[in-house]
Formats: sequence, C-alpha cells, structure tokens
Amino acid sequence: MLIMTATAPATRSGWAEDRLRQAILRGELRPGQRLSASDLAERWDVSATPLREAFQRLAGEGLVELLPQRGARVTELAADEAARIYELRLLLEPLALRQSLEASDDQHRSEIRAAFAAFRSAQSTLEGVEAHAEFHRILLARCPSMWLLRFTAQLADPAAGPLAVNLDRGPGNGQRGPLPGLASRPGRGLSRLAVRARLAD
Repeated sequence: MLIMTATAPATRSGWAEDRLRQAILRGELRPGQRLSASDLAERWDVSATPLREAFQRLAGEGLVELLPQRGARVTELAADEAARIYELRLLLEPLALRQSLEASDDQHRSEIRAAFAAFRSAQSTLEGVEAHAEFHRILLARCPSMWLLRFTAQLADPAAGPLAVNLDRGPGNGQRGPLPGLASRPGRGLSRLAVRARLAD
C-alpha cells in the first residue's frame, strides 16, 4: 500500500490526481482498464472522493474516459487516433526543439547528455518510460513559448500509457542497453536531431 508522504502535494485531491496520472502514464493502469474509486482508494490509502474528482480532471486531459452510468476507464486510443496525435507531435515538437536549442547553453547541453545517458541505460519498463519522458522534457525545456511547451506535453501524455504497455510486452525487457521498441517510437527523430546537431559542439 502506498502511503502519503511529506513530498506529496499539499491536498489529498492533488495527490490523488498526480498518483492516478502517473499510474496511467507508467502503464500500471492499462488502456481500457476500468477504474474503481473504491479499489484504488484501498490500494493507495486515500479516500474515494478525491479519486472521483481526479477521474473528472484527467478526463479533461484525455487520459480517462467517463462512461455514462458505468464509471470510468483508462482511455484506449484507437490506431487512427494515435496516428493523428503523433502527426501533431511531429508538427510541434521539432519547432519546440529548434527554439529550445537556439536558447541552449553549456548547462543545458550537459543536462541533455545526462538525460540521454539515463535513457540509454534504462533497465526496466518503468525506468525506460520515465527516462524517455525526462529526456524529451529536457530537450524542449529552453523553448521560450509556454503555450508550445504546454501543447507538446499534453499531446505526449496520452501516448505514454500505450508506450509503457508496448514496452512491457516487448522482447528483451530487463536486458542492458536501450529498451527494445523505445527508440523506434515517434520522437526518435527528435532525439537524433538534437544529439547529432548540437551535442557534439
């Protein structure tokens, strides 16, 4: 059972929302899985009320689907919908990357190298998904447009849950080196562009 700590958000509602979001993005809760506030409340040692509120808020982010008279479930992306999300990411992320690299400096490049090293050495599904997300966050971190960063982050979130599930099913999980399948996901070109174009400076 996960116990709330001093590092948790100030409110139970905020903690429940963050915990639910991470459970979805990490693949702990699978696409299409039904969400029971009472079951999650018992598992995470929190009351059901903030979890129901979290269902509502994450539905607005596209991570949860609310079912009339039937509760909620983790959003399950259809192939065509996932393709449209990736098309939007391919439009926005290179723009954010270009602006971020234009504002980059030695400290930022050092942070990118460290994040890339962590990504390459990931040993588990959870480590791989988190390192992949952190690497891309750092790549785009110097982009001066708050809106562009917000849009790219919002588009990346719905894809993270299916990514974790696919990695978990992939061959060779737990072996050394980059996790199978991760480098072939959308965003690989973004990573290679950054590494080749600027990190060799």
